[in-house]
Parts: sequence; structure tokens; C-alpha cells
Amino acid sequence: MTAKPVTTVLFDFAWTLFASDSKRWVGNAVASIDRTLAAGEAHRIAGDFAELLRATATDPAHIARDLDPRVWDRAILAVLEQIPGVDQALASVLHETRAEAIEPYADTVATLSALRDSGVRIGVVSNVGWDIRKCFARHGLEGYVDAFVLSYEVGFVKPDPRIWGAALEALHAAPGQTLMVGDHPAGDGGSVSAGIPALILPMVDSPAQKRGFECVLRLAQVAS
Repeated sequence: MTAKPVTTVLFDFAWTLFASDSKRWVGNAVASIDRTLAAGEAHRIAGDFAELLRATATDPAHIARDLDPRVWDRAILAVLEQIPGVDQALASVLHETRAEAIEPYADTVATLSALRDSGVRIGVVSNVGWDIRKCFARHGLEGYVDAFVLSYEVGFVKPDPRIWGAALEALHAAPGQTLMVGDHPAGDGGSVSAGIPALILPMVDSPAQKRGFECVLRLAQVAS
């Protein structure tokens, strides 16, 4: 039996399409409150933040943060304050400026462009409590995405299969012709419960690096 062609690709947001420029994010926040950091501390703080968020991504106790922007704000501040060397003042500035330092990976633009040019529909499925569209707009990428399916807007959190049901409905897509791309095995890999194959990419923490999307293009039979 011949496999059906991929007509739709769903992407996770954080650490899949975009990531924080840790040096700029933490460095600017520290400078804004007249502090200094030792060498390597900016990267360490950003890394600790990423690990804490990923570790709680599918924890039932943290689902509420991805369903309500007000809970999200409080929860993210609490996560930042758990990081050694981050007090309440620094956590507040880091939270306020985080979105400004989120950038696409080095191969994100080319990948989205290649998929769009080949007629593949693109969705973003994210557990998040704020409107990530502003990050796409800041980099001129909002036009590449056919549908944003955000947990706080649809009321479901990955790995709940209903969030992928919402994505399939929004994109008029069939699960057997859809591919989910993410970085979290438990969260993003939950798409298989909705009949959607998942591609889980290894972690890449710097947006200056390539994310390895050539395998996405191969699976979608799209020329890079």
C-alpha cells in the first residue's frame, strides 16, 4: 500500500520553531536593573528555565498555566524565581522581556517557505498561556501559518488528543496525512493518540543553530 502524501504539518512552538537568545535575553534584563553576571551565567539561567518548563510540560499540576493567561503569568514568574541567582526583581524583568528575545531557528524560515510553496498547510500547536502570534509577526512569519491552535484558546493541553482534533478541524486535515513536529516526547508525541504521526527532534537551545528540519521536508516530500 502506498503511503498517503503529507498535506499538513503541525509544529510545536518553543524549542521547535523558536527559542530564546539566552545571552541577549538574560543580559539585557540584568543590565536593565544595573546588575552584572559572571561569564556563562546568562546561558545557565536560560538553560535552567528551559529545563524547568520542559520538566513540567505534561504535569497535571501545571495544566492550569497553559489554559489561563493570568495563571500563566504567575506560574512563569514562580518558575523563574526557582532558578539559582534569580530574585523577584530579576524574575519580573525576565518575564516582561522574554517574548522580545524569542527568535526563529536558523532553518525555520526556509522550512516554512518550502512547505508553503509546495502547498502543504502549516499549523502551530502549542501549550501556552499567551499569544505567540506576536513572535511570528515580529519576524514576518505570520503569513506562513494557516492556523494557530493554542491551549489557552481552545481549552485543551497536549497530550490531550482533543487539541489535535481542534488542529485537524481548523486545517481541514486528515490525521493520516498530517505530521506533528516537536521536541517533547510525551507532549508532542501525544499526537499519535489522534492518529497523527509524530517526529520528535533532539533539543537545540540556540536559535542561531539549525533545527534539523530537512527530515521534515523529506517526510513531506518537499524539495529544500
